[in-house]
Amino acid sequence: MITKKWQRKIGRTLLYSALLPITSSAFAEWGSVSGWVNAQTRFYPDTSEYVEEQTYPAAAFELTYSQDLGDSDQFIATLFARGDSVDDERNYLDAREFLWLHHGENFQTRVGVGQVSWGVNEIFKITDLINQKDRAELPFQKKLGQPMASLSFYWGEQLIELYAMYDVRPAWYPGEDGRLRYPLLIDADNQKYDRGKTGKTDFAAKWKTRWGDMDISLSHFYGVTRDPYFIFNYDFADPLLIPVYEKVNQTSIDLVYPWGDVLLKAEATYQTGSIEQFESVVGGFEYTQGGLFDSNLDLTWYVEAIWDSRDQIDGTLFDHDIGIAGRLALNDARDSNLVLGVVADYEYDEAFGYFFWTNTFGSSWTLNITGQYFLANEPRLDPAEYASEIQAFTDEIEAGTTPIPQQVIDDMLALYEGTTIGKKQFDRVVEEFDRIQIDPTGYSEDVDFDNVPQTLFDLIRISDNSQKMNLIERDAYIQVDVFYHF
Repeated sequence: MITKKWQRKIGRTLLYSALLPITSSAFAEWGSVSGWVNAQTRFYPDTSEYVEEQTYPAAAFELTYSQDLGDSDQFIATLFARGDSVDDERNYLDAREFLWLHHGENFQTRVGVGQVSWGVNEIFKITDLINQKDRAELPFQKKLGQPMASLSFYWGEQLIELYAMYDVRPAWYPGEDGRLRYPLLIDADNQKYDRGKTGKTDFAAKWKTRWGDMDISLSHFYGVTRDPYFIFNYDFADPLLIPVYEKVNQTSIDLVYPWGDVLLKAEATYQTGSIEQFESVVGGFEYTQGGLFDSNLDLTWYVEAIWDSRDQIDGTLFDHDIGIAGRLALNDARDSNLVLGVVADYEYDEAFGYFFWTNTFGSSWTLNITGQYFLANEPRLDPAEYASEIQAFTDEIEAGTTPIPQQVIDDMLALYEGTTIGKKQFDRVVEEFDRIQIDPTGYSEDVDFDNVPQTLFDLIRISDNSQKMNLIERDAYIQVDVFYHF
C-alpha cells in the first residue's frame, strides 16, 4: 500500500518531527506505551465475478507512544500495520500520527503526521477531507496519517484552525485477489496528478463559532482531492484503471442545533476543480431514547439524507441516498453495543445494509462482529446488447485496419454516451479512440483478443452509475475481529 517513494517521504517527515522534542531538556523520562493486536477473519458467502476466494484471514497491530515534554509540549506517535493472507495489496504499514504538539494559553501548534476530523454527521461525511480514508479498513472510519503543520487558536469565543499539508496520500484499492473491487484492477503505482500552482503543498482553514444555541463551522480546502476519478490505460494486454488526482477548491459549512432532545445536523459543500463543479448537501438528526422500556438500554437514532448535484459517475458511492441507523447501548459490564443501519439510493433501486456488534471480555479483550449486505435491483447491463459494436471494434484492432472505419468508432462512442460517464472521462475516451482509429497496431501487441470484448464491456459497466451495486452485489460479508489491548 505504501510505495517506496511514500516511505521515504514519511521517513523524512518523521525524522524532522522527532528532532523537535529530542532537543527539549524535558526528555528525561520515558512516556507511556499503549496499543492493541488484532486477529481478523472476513468471510464472503458467495464467490465474486472475478475472485473465487471466500475466506480472508488477517492480522494487525497499533502501537501508540506518548511523551510529555514539559508543561507545554507533547510528542505522540501511532504506528499501524495490517497483514492479509490473501490480498497482497492489504499488507502495509502506516504512521497514523507522529506529532509534536505545543500548547499555549489560547493556541495549539502541531507539526508532523496527524489526524483531523471535520464534519458533524455520522453516515455521510462530505466535509471531512484533510486525511485520506484508509479504504483497506472500511467500513470503519479509519484514516491514513497526513503530513502537516497546523495552528489553532481562539479569537474571543471563536476557534480558528489553519493547516498546511504536504502532498496527498494515494488511496488504497484491492489487489487481484481482493474483494469489493472493480472488474478492472487499479494501477496504484502510476497515479496521475494535477497539483496546481502550489505543487505538493495544500492549505485549509476552518472557523467555528456559536450563534445562539447553534454551532456553526465554515471551512475551505485548497488542495489535491482525496477522491480520484479514473481513466483507462488502453493497454489491452494489461488493462488497468489509473487514478487521477486534481487540485480542488472546496468551501464547506456544517451546523448543529439542539431542538429539544433532538440534535439537528447539516453539512454542505461547494467544490470546483477536478472532474466538474458540484454542490452537495446532507441533512438529518440524532435522537437518543434513554432508559428504553425502563431498562438500562439506550437507543440512539441517526437519520440522514444526501443530495449531490452530479448526475455523472465520479467515484462517489453516495449521491442521492437516505441513511437510517440505530445504535443500541446495553450499558452492561462488557460495554456491549449493537449498530444496525441501511442506506438506500432514492434515484436508483439499490441499497446496502450493515450491522456492527462490539463487547469486551476479560480485562483486555474486545470482540467485534461486522457485516454488510448489498442489494441491487437495477437491471444488469446485458453484454449481448453491446456485443456487435464491441466485437466489430475488436476485430478492426486485431486486423490492424488503418484507419478504422468511422462508423465503427461512432458506434463504440455511442455505447459510452448511453452511460453516466463524466465529460472529462468521455473526452479522454474520444481522444484515445481517435488515436486508435489512426494507428491500431500499437494497441495489439501481446494482446489476447478473446479477452478484449469483456474488457470493453467492463469499462461501460464501470462508467454507469446505475451499476455500482451490481458490481459488488456478490461481495456481502461477515467479519470477526478479536483485539487484545495493552
